[in-house]
Order: sequence, then structure tokens, then C-alpha cells
Amino acid sequence: MIREGQKVKGIVLKKINNGVLVDCADGAFTGIILSKEVKELERSGYDLAPEREIELEIVNPNIRHEDGHYIVSITKLLQYDVWKAILKKFEADEIITVVPTEANLGGLLIDMHGIKGFVPLSQLAPIHYPRVEDGDQEAIFEKLLDLIGKELRVRIINIDEEEKRIILSEREALKEERESILKELEVGKIFEGVVSGISSYGLFVTIGGTVEGLVHISEITYGHVNDIDKLGKIGDVVKVKVIGLENGKISLSSKKLKDDPWTELPKHYKVGDFIEGEIVRYVPYGVFVRVFKDINGLIHLSELSQQKTQNPNEVVKLGQIVKAKIILLDPKNRKIGLSMKGVSEDAVDARVAAAAGKPAADKPAVAHKAAAPKKGLEDVVKKLSEDAE
Repeated sequence: MIREGQKVKGIVLKKINNGVLVDCADGAFTGIILSKEVKELERSGYDLAPEREIELEIVNPNIRHEDGHYIVSITKLLQYDVWKAILKKFEADEIITVVPTEANLGGLLIDMHGIKGFVPLSQLAPIHYPRVEDGDQEAIFEKLLDLIGKELRVRIINIDEEEKRIILSEREALKEERESILKELEVGKIFEGVVSGISSYGLFVTIGGTVEGLVHISEITYGHVNDIDKLGKIGDVVKVKVIGLENGKISLSSKKLKDDPWTELPKHYKVGDFIEGEIVRYVPYGVFVRVFKDINGLIHLSELSQQKTQNPNEVVKLGQIVKAKIILLDPKNRKIGLSMKGVSEDAVDARVAAAAGKPAADKPAVAHKAAAPKKGLEDVVKKLSEDAE
């Protein structure tokens, strides 16, 4: 008679979609180890190859599998075998695959059929490390929770035989790759990496899944960075150039893989030309406009409007596309000065010239109004007023 909890000997028959079939009690019946348990066993390195003899336990005999097989389990009986397999992996320095089941502020917890494992924060791979500014514990915990249920490749770095507990390291599982990448690293070399962290001072990029470097905010783009989150997100694949190796720190750059817009700008524009751009930032003394690739130009408060203003928000809005006149172009010092007032003045010049019946180019660039007779100027103003209506 088959009873719940009964121990039986069995021989593994074969693996099917729903689990592994086992010939139990010398052919008395066929049992099945369900696929969820099979996956956990395989992750632990437990051998379920056909013809292997194993000891099993009968699960509730009143509940059969859809194929009519009795459901059997190894879990309660295999801790000894699992522990032996763990010791063997530890001695051979082999990599194993584990799946976190819980998390705490110290790291990730693993349960291998009752044998407890722990992956400390410091032993997570760079791509999984919960980098959080100001040490926000709630944010750290949220990032760790995202790793529950995901497979991690780890090495066993410490064993407590008395408590049957093990300490695991994802970083140690990557040590060969890390050593290989470190040998290749040279200033000037270009690598493909993955954004593994974002902070107020730059992007962390992991090369080869194990070596992490920093792209400082000043090395991301040639222009001013208002919102670093818009320039990359975790998981993005990026190309970077190594620009520094010092005391174990790896400095990277993405902007050095782009053409410097300051060398291109003078080829397309000169002082006096008009250029369009987007208002990207307010400052107490004016606004910055994104005018050419990553270049931001300054419109000083005094150059925003014909009327005096102390608040640029009264004249332009963030995101607004404006036309401005280049009044300063200094590529060497990476400065470009702009004027919206200059656009207005030139527009008035053109309309004055047209109303007076003269080409705008024939008029003096400055003090052109004074050149007209008083009566003629009155006529011009009248004509401009009519046009405005």
C-alpha cells in the first residue's frame, strides 16, 4: 500500500516536459518529479541522468499527475547529496548557478533544498550592484528585489559546515573575464560596454560584464548636461574610450568618440550670422540655447529683448525654438554669444530700408535712422505702423 511520506527506491527513466519519470519500488509504479523541483535540483548540480538510482518520498497519493503518475519528491531526502555536491564544487573552484529567493539590505538569500546561501552586496557583479546616491536604504532594497528569481552565476567563497551555510560571489565567478579585460585595457583603446550605474557625476559603464569604469559628466557630451538621466539608462549598450588608468580607477569617455563640434562650428557660421536653437537652461544672467550639436550659446539678459528684463522667463520658455544673431564666436575658449535683440534690430533695419525705398545693404549698419531727413523718418514710422496694423 502506497502511503504519503513513504520512502522508496527508484531508477531515473527519462526527462519529459513536465518533469522526470522514475521507476519506483522495482517497477511497482511510475512516479514523476515535477519540473519545478527538477529545475532546482539541476541548479544545485544534482544528477538526474537516466539509470541513476535515487531515494524518493511519496507525495500525497490521492493527488495524481495528469498522466496518472504518482508525484514523488527528492527534496527532503537529498540535502546530504546536495551538500556533498556543494563541497565538491567548492574544492574544484567551479561556477554554479543559483536563484535568489529573498533579499535583505545586506544582499541576496539563496535556498538550495534547505541549505542556505548568501550573496553579500559587495560580491554582486557591477551590472547588478545597487548603486544608490546618499545610501538610500529603501532604494537599495528595491533594486535587490528586482534580482529575486533571476539566475546568477556564482562561486562558493566560504562554507560553514556546522550550520550548512555558504557564502557566494558573483564577482568571483567573473574573475577570469576580469583578468582578461584588465590585460587588454590601455589608454586610447575603445570598448563596448553596458551602462551599469547612473549618478549625479557620471555614468558607470561595465566592460566585458566585469570591469567597471566611470564616464564623468564632463566626458559624456561636449555640451552642458542638465539631466544626466536623459543621456543613458541602465542596460544601454555604449562605446567608450579609455582615457585614464590610475590606482585601480578606470576613466572613460564617450564624447571623445565624437567629432568636436567646436571645430565644425566655425566652418558653418561666423559673427553676424543667424542661427536657430532650443532654449535649454535659465541662468541669473540670461539663457543658454542649444544651437549646434552639443554646443550651448549664451543670450545675455541685455541681448534678450529691446526692453529691459531681469527675468528671462518673461521673454522665452524652455524648449522654445528661437532665432538669434551670433555676436561672439570664440572656438578656442569654447564660447558663443548670441543676441535676440540683434534679430529684432536687423528686422527693423530691413523694414525701415524697404519703407524708405532703399536696399538694406546700402544703409549704415549703425545709426541708419539718423541718416534720414526728419520728414522722411516720420513717413517711415507711419508706414511701419500701417504695416503692423
